[in-house]
Amino acid sequence: MQYNFYFDICAICILLTIAVVSLSRRWVPAYRQRAYSMLFLAVFLATLAERVETYLQMNPSSAPWYHTAEMLAGSIYFIAHLGSGFFYLCYILSVLDIFVHVRKIRDFFTIFMGYFIGIALVLINFFVPVLFYYDENGMYHRQGFIVIYYLLAAYFMGYGIALIFRYKKLMRRRTKVVILSYVVLVGIGIMIQFFLPTVLIENLMSAVSITLVYISLQNPSEMVDEYLNILNRRAFLEGLDIKTDRDSTHNTIFVTIDNIRNLTEEIGYVQAQSVLKKIAKYLKTVGGRQFAIQTYTYRFSDYIFAVNVHSVDDAKVDALIDAIAQRLQEPWIFSDMAIRVEGHCFKMKYPDHYRTSLELMTRIDVITENIESEPDVIIDLNKSGYGDFKRGVDYDLLSRNSIDSKTAVMKFQPILSKVYRINYCADALCFMRDEYGNEIDMRGHIPEVKVSQALLDADEFVYRNACRSLNFWNAGDKNGKYRAIVGLSQGEISRTDFIRRIKKILREERAEASWITIKLTETTLSTMNNVAERNLQILGEMKCSIIVDRFGSGYSGVDRILNLPVTQINIDHEILGKAYESEHMKIVLQGIVNLFHDISIFVGASDISNAEEKQMAEELGCDFLIGDYLAPPVKDSSFVKYIDAYFEEG
Repeated sequence: MQYNFYFDICAICILLTIAVVSLSRRWVPAYRQRAYSMLFLAVFLATLAERVETYLQMNPSSAPWYHTAEMLAGSIYFIAHLGSGFFYLCYILSVLDIFVHVRKIRDFFTIFMGYFIGIALVLINFFVPVLFYYDENGMYHRQGFIVIYYLLAAYFMGYGIALIFRYKKLMRRRTKVVILSYVVLVGIGIMIQFFLPTVLIENLMSAVSITLVYISLQNPSEMVDEYLNILNRRAFLEGLDIKTDRDSTHNTIFVTIDNIRNLTEEIGYVQAQSVLKKIAKYLKTVGGRQFAIQTYTYRFSDYIFAVNVHSVDDAKVDALIDAIAQRLQEPWIFSDMAIRVEGHCFKMKYPDHYRTSLELMTRIDVITENIESEPDVIIDLNKSGYGDFKRGVDYDLLSRNSIDSKTAVMKFQPILSKVYRINYCADALCFMRDEYGNEIDMRGHIPEVKVSQALLDADEFVYRNACRSLNFWNAGDKNGKYRAIVGLSQGEISRTDFIRRIKKILREERAEASWITIKLTETTLSTMNNVAERNLQILGEMKCSIIVDRFGSGYSGVDRILNLPVTQINIDHEILGKAYESEHMKIVLQGIVNLFHDISIFVGASDISNAEEKQMAEELGCDFLIGDYLAPPVKDSSFVKYIDAYFEEG
């Protein structure tokens, strides 16, 4: 019997191409990636086994191994072919982040049992031909029970389609189209090959289908921490949103490494990151190795790991967190050094501890704010007082709500100058909105030393929007006149990937680094670590300058200011007020202004609130005056009108 086997050859070539291309992609240790890998393997084995089987049929032999080899190839084809339907269903479950386990009765009967029945039928077929058999000439013949295989395949696909329509709001349109096209293409292939057995097109359709799935997979670099090779914060939040939208109970263990900054200063940045890499590797494998629990590890922030546990068995989850806590107290061996880390861990269970991803992030920030002072490694949220966490209207909550709902308002505050005839520079500010839609001015209430994800996100939001406005104002001219000042927190400039993030924003918004001046408080400057100092020096090489704000409120030395690309310092408002009241303070402040002028650094006076303060700043010789009394913050279009009004009205 002659088969049209060229479709199988095309399918094998397509699958091999995907395999080769996959070698250039970073392997993503994700649920979806693993499910796709198994789907790919099933289709490849089915195609290869069918090609071997048809070759044996087309070239019969009297050798003693012939019939055994033919039956083995056919059996592998049936198992792998049914496996493609089974793993197709698993892939849909992974897209929806629904974890299943063979030991759970419901999962066993609804998902696994069908595949086990198929495997059992193939094993029985070795002894009793219930599915298929080969005659003495090696020709293939179907048997009655083969209908069960088609029913099982239809069940897997039907179950998958039902999940798609049930959770259609949780899937992207492109993903839904690709998954549904898999059913259509494979269904066409099955129908053609059922009625035309010599046309081996079914595996080609499967290969084309999983190629579309492969293309739809997200870029791994966007979902993985490149150095630690674990899933990043973005991947965690995407999966979290799906789980909360499905209202699915799940557990997450958070692990904090509290002394990572001290380790960086003691053993160096590269060595400290290598220690984190060993910790990440341990967290990736501990669940499966010790407790047979499927876990996925994420880098939630620079020093916080999130371990997503695919189990609702609280006893096993508690045993896992106990094992992690015990390991944290043991030394980590690196380069013949026994390095001890100071860490804590705690379990967050949905919906007991949070209801939304926003609430989860807020709670984590509160828990980790002073976590290093906790005596126990394991923090019990139900007993330590965290269970009564009060969701106050603070900066974190306001910023998260405003940025996520896209209601935050960008404003620009004009700056008066005696240096330039007209000042095209403005102070970029972000006004949050409360639950009633009121604009909240957070100036003076933003924490200087505290690091939270909300603060980091707000920093990048302001920087990105300032770049976007400047690109519009300057009309793409690299030498454009308009400039902006953006205040950043200590946590932002201390990020190890801070420069990469800044360059990415500049590239996406088509802005120049020299258009933005970074504003840091004196406290931030005096307490920042070596990573932050290195980042600021790199910014200086990018032609980005620095303003030291609220000078006189902290403990910064002139030597640190001279070592960084600082072009201006702003005198703290309280000191300016004292200079108005005390002649001695005025003399001291006059000396400070003269000192910075002597070393070619501009001096500004911030938060000018009345005429007396404005007069004092002018008498001291300040170069720039900033304050709502002089010019309140305005929206970007109003700032341009403000500049135009200068030329029209003076």
